[in-house]
Amino acid sequence: MRSAAAHDRQKWREMGLAVLIVTGAWLFLSVFFDFYYDLNDDTAMKDILSGTYTGIPEGRNIQMLYPLGWAVSMLYRLLPAVPWYGCFLCFCQFFALWAIVYAVGSVAGKPEKRPAVFLLLTAGGLALFLYEFVFIQYTVTAGLLAAAALARLLTGPDGDGREFRKYHCVTAALCALSFYLRTEMFLLLGPFLALAVCWRLMEYRGRHKEAGRGILRSYLCLAAAVLALLGAGLAADGVAYGSAAWKDFRQFFDARTAVYDFYGIPDYAQNREFYESVDVSPARYTLLQNYNFDLDAEIDTEMMEQIAGYGAAHQGQSPARRLYESVYAYGYRFAHGQELFFDLLLCLAWFFLIRAALRGKNRALLEKLALLLFVRTGLWLFLLYRGRVPERITHPLYLMEGILLLWLFREPLEWKKFEKSAILFLYAALLVCVAAVQGQTVWRQYQDREARNIQWQTWKAYCAERPSSFYFVDVYSSVAYSEKLFADTAPAYRNFDLLGGWCVKSPAAMQKRRAAGLTDAESALRTGQALFVTDARSEERSPEFLKDWYRERGVEITLQEEDRCGCFAVYRCGSNAAD
Repeated sequence: MRSAAAHDRQKWREMGLAVLIVTGAWLFLSVFFDFYYDLNDDTAMKDILSGTYTGIPEGRNIQMLYPLGWAVSMLYRLLPAVPWYGCFLCFCQFFALWAIVYAVGSVAGKPEKRPAVFLLLTAGGLALFLYEFVFIQYTVTAGLLAAAALARLLTGPDGDGREFRKYHCVTAALCALSFYLRTEMFLLLGPFLALAVCWRLMEYRGRHKEAGRGILRSYLCLAAAVLALLGAGLAADGVAYGSAAWKDFRQFFDARTAVYDFYGIPDYAQNREFYESVDVSPARYTLLQNYNFDLDAEIDTEMMEQIAGYGAAHQGQSPARRLYESVYAYGYRFAHGQELFFDLLLCLAWFFLIRAALRGKNRALLEKLALLLFVRTGLWLFLLYRGRVPERITHPLYLMEGILLLWLFREPLEWKKFEKSAILFLYAALLVCVAAVQGQTVWRQYQDREARNIQWQTWKAYCAERPSSFYFVDVYSSVAYSEKLFADTAPAYRNFDLLGGWCVKSPAAMQKRRAAGLTDAESALRTGQALFVTDARSEERSPEFLKDWYRERGVEITLQEEDRCGCFAVYRCGSNAAD
């Protein structure tokens, strides 16, 4: 009893110490930085959840599953002035960091060395993911939650009893939260979670058959619990988005994603015959190019699907050629260090582990490394084949692989004395370099955002002072700006919207139009009920495309610059029916 009680006290002390260290890391960052939403995707999601978009907090924010969106929107209904979505993302990221630090650190070395291990792991996490911790993005947050679940799967208790079930309740919750927040990210990282379970089961191969069956049964029950949580989330989401309007929008959303994120918009001159066959004129093509397609009600699901299908069929490469290019890119990006620090850290780990396994003839370790190589290669080829590898997707992949490799250093390997010191020194030196470079890079980007966002803050203040007006903003005039998580938190309705993006043509966008007394963007601009806003500094953002579009609709319009707000020019349209 005494030993069990002492063990529990030690566990709580270590848990509390990890909390203090990670909290200290958050406070350290908050001294130097305000936390930003990295992309306008998160800003739009926040606006819908908080009621800033439609005027009423709404759980259907299109990107995350409804149960999570509903929970956050209800918090906004209870306490509107609190920036709940920003608090949620920030908490999830640092909770995930704590879960990884505690899970990995609590099984590393002797108890008296664990404070140093916690500190090193936290510092390493901050060094590698400094950008993601300052400029927060929901896709990365979902990846961090999945990485926390991975760390717990690797370090969870042996056996199949109550302790196992109690420990992995948190693991199941982390999986569900990651899935609800960004379903695609969790599914992409899922094979790493399955691999962790496979490794744990491989460790039990030499044990008594009955014990092995019990452990397998426990993991199957855990998998069933996770699948039940995921299924419940999907079912609730399906009901919430079950109306005909939402179903049609989701089809449009998927087609739009295929066009803009994967296949692109084929050149008009070279593909005129196709565009004419689907009724895409040069003026309509311009709306597709500049993302202001909310002006045209006829750019619908069917048209987007036709463009996506044509783009997919005319990529200029056969599937076999694309696979070859993917394999080549897979080798090229790592050989040339396209993400240098991650590549160096992982390559060193692979080198040391393979060397130790071959020297010690450790077959079990070689089997695990072979499985990891198979999984990571498959996932990278999948991403490269699809042609979309942004850092917000690749960095969680690196993190999952790094946690698995770090775990393998616990194998019973024969290390020479100088090897342990050399490995630790090498990694420490590399992380110091990472921290120095990342710190300078993030600080420059932070200062740049601070300077640029003055224009956006001025624009929001301008709109707030003119609540009786409504403004449609040119999409690419707004993409350079972002917002802070914990500033400007008043959830007051905003009397402006973008003329494109992933939210337009949704029931939420229609609700926003109705709240402003408008029917659609095309008639609102033509009749002067709404004004058009664009970046006056760029010739590419000229509003002249509006004249071509309305002329094609049989209306000649005039454009009059009515006001200026910083770099933004505000135009009013006037119209006369064409003869």
